[in-house]
Amino acid sequence: MDTQFIGENLRPGQLGHFFAITSFVAALFSLVSYTRSAYTEKTDLNNSRSWLLMGRNGFAIHSAAVLGIFFSLYYIIANHLFEYNYAWQHSSKTLPMQYLLSCFWEGQEGSFMLWSFWHCMLGLVVMRTSGILESRVMAVIAVVQLALSTMLLGFYFGPEMKVGSTPFMLLRHQMAGAPIFAQGNYLDFVQDGNGLNPLLQNYWMVIHPPILFLGFASTLIPFAYTIAALWKGEYQDWVKPAINWSLFAGAVLGTGIMMGGAWAYESLTFGGYWAWDPVENASLVPWLTLIAGLHTLVVYKSTGRSFIITTILLALTYLLVWYSTFLTRTGVLGDTSVHAFTGEGKSLYWHLLVVLGVLLLGSIIMIVRKWRSLPRVKTEENVDSREFWMFIGSFILLLSAVQIIISTSIPVWSPLAKWITGKDIAPPVDPVLHYNNIQVWVAIILALLSAGVLYLRFKTSDTKTVWKRLLITGAIALAVTVAVAYVQQIDVPQYALFLFASVFSVVASIYYIISVQKANLKKGGPALSHLGFGLSLLGILLSSFNKEVISFNTLGVVMNFGKKTDAENAKESRENILLFRNTPVAMGDYMVTYKGDSTSTEDPRTFYKVFYERYDEKNKEVKETFTLYPDAFVNPKGQTGLIANPASKHYLHKDIFTYVTSVMDPTKKTDTTSYKEHKVKNGDTVYLSSSYIVFHGFNTEVQNPNYKPANGDIAVTARLGVYDLQGKTKELNPVYYIRDGFENFIEDSLQTNQVYTRLAKIIPDENAAVIMVKQADPKDDYIVLKALVFPFINVLWLGIIVMVAGFFVSMWNRLTKKEKRAHILDL
Repeated sequence: MDTQFIGENLRPGQLGHFFAITSFVAALFSLVSYTRSAYTEKTDLNNSRSWLLMGRNGFAIHSAAVLGIFFSLYYIIANHLFEYNYAWQHSSKTLPMQYLLSCFWEGQEGSFMLWSFWHCMLGLVVMRTSGILESRVMAVIAVVQLALSTMLLGFYFGPEMKVGSTPFMLLRHQMAGAPIFAQGNYLDFVQDGNGLNPLLQNYWMVIHPPILFLGFASTLIPFAYTIAALWKGEYQDWVKPAINWSLFAGAVLGTGIMMGGAWAYESLTFGGYWAWDPVENASLVPWLTLIAGLHTLVVYKSTGRSFIITTILLALTYLLVWYSTFLTRTGVLGDTSVHAFTGEGKSLYWHLLVVLGVLLLGSIIMIVRKWRSLPRVKTEENVDSREFWMFIGSFILLLSAVQIIISTSIPVWSPLAKWITGKDIAPPVDPVLHYNNIQVWVAIILALLSAGVLYLRFKTSDTKTVWKRLLITGAIALAVTVAVAYVQQIDVPQYALFLFASVFSVVASIYYIISVQKANLKKGGPALSHLGFGLSLLGILLSSFNKEVISFNTLGVVMNFGKKTDAENAKESRENILLFRNTPVAMGDYMVTYKGDSTSTEDPRTFYKVFYERYDEKNKEVKETFTLYPDAFVNPKGQTGLIANPASKHYLHKDIFTYVTSVMDPTKKTDTTSYKEHKVKNGDTVYLSSSYIVFHGFNTEVQNPNYKPANGDIAVTARLGVYDLQGKTKELNPVYYIRDGFENFIEDSLQTNQVYTRLAKIIPDENAAVIMVKQADPKDDYIVLKALVFPFINVLWLGIIVMVAGFFVSMWNRLTKKEKRAHILDL
């Protein structure tokens, strides 16, 4: 007899699964219709128009179905329907409202759905704006949407073969065979969900994934226009929309990447905003090739050159988006990245490879079949032309991307290399050093090119004027470089050159905007982007080169941080400070005091209160005080060890970045102190380790809120003032009372100083009292903290904002500019 399950709400899941199937069927219908429209437009225009309308309707239905999936899943999560595995696995009843959306992209299915959602929104825009290329552009988009729809099907073909994974899987199906599901009322025992990973409970993670996925999704549109142009054999009408969509994609994807850097800076213990983590690299590489393709596309528009490399770069960009998805979701990076998907993504391994293979094969076929007719310019570019150096810059970007993706993919290709050579190839031990050794020189070359190329013209340039402007800006940049290098003590040759290149890029861009473009903002998009790029490089250098550890261990205590070598453990010991509770310790310009921790039953994190005080010795006054609250926890999502979230103090010119590296096990905390008896009279003082208590007499009006009076009580409270070096902090009022002939006591305490008091006896004849006092030993509670100073990190954030603004200004200018229609090959 089948078990009857009580309390399950199956309708949202059934509806969601219906929408998932509908989205797949509608995407397939749209693909067939648009393809038929493309192939019949020359032979039967009316028939082609009919197919086009059916393609539009199919895509509209597909988009509506994707929205249906979204709202069905949101309903399940928001209403805590834990009979569904996705809701149980990724949410909980205590989760704040603003993080409910974050539950979507914690899991594989939700993030694929988010990606598909953005494709739908962009596709609807393209459907209305792509003109004569609509059928082909939308056919490409429909192919991709068909592939993404399969990710949410969750169909099984036999016991081994699975296509996709549905977010509407019931918990009892996901955990089939578990004893709890033999009971029809199993939901009575599922009181709450597994919860959202605390690392994702950050405001950046509410907005970063949607922006990043919008960036990934928007790279589809230049790719679709590229394939459409090759398919149709028409190489003019695609250029303007491809440029505009490339600008949009570059701006949004760049923003998403740096939002991820900001999240890592605030939530991870990278010790910064970028650590060359494989997941970071996987998102950066498509952006690099996109920017390279954008520049060669502009060259093609202006000169007719670089068409082939442009098509390769734009196609490669979207293929790299899928390859990055493969890297981060199949578990191949699980041992090398702190925030890649691990075991749960292995079922996608072959699924993603098939999709990637289809897109790659289709791109190659489109290029090869049109190879002989592709636009070419037989003459060579002039060395003094803008297009020559833009091509060089694009090629450097491509080489940069190749180096990063090859190193990031070591876990993928190392087994094959071992099979061929018999040698193991492991990822770099020090990723930062490995990538920086190459990418620093890439940044130097790109910064110099970004400065110089602004002053060149397409086809040919006035060499004398160019050199004059470059010499002026170069001289200014050199003077600024010398001054900054002296003040910041940048004396390493390659970083001094890096400094000059970034300053030169900034100065040349500003000079170009003012002197050449006469501060015309609408035309200043490229110069703004180059200015932002230069500022970003400058911010990276200033914040990284003089990054300073201020948490030096002066106690000589050697701590074990689990490093592979004694030297690494010794280094970490020197750079981590041991803070006993309520014991001030000098750290840089500050006196730092650990004041205790706070926890909540609704949050696995423990927040540690660290008080900072900066004292001006000259004027004998406190100049600044603030408190930071770094937190740490054991991740309930299966990651072992202590997971720490940093806390930072932000200034205009620097950040103080702190995080907890070790804490005392709360289960092993013991109170090693005991009460000590003190006989006191009015005005007497009891001295403690970090404070003192003054007895100010008695009070028969009991102030202690824990005392509940009863008839016949005789009650009195002691007035005990607690003082530290800054003066009185609080008055404690322990209570002594007699009820029904028995003595009773109510203690009072000051938790910040861990002082506990009890009024033990009253001596009326002497107007005195016996008080019991104890103060916890600071060694009973401690944390280990690491603190760094990032100077001028705001220069980096400013540079990112300016660079993204430049993309949007360029896009605005191109959308509003009325261009004379001319055939590119006639230019």
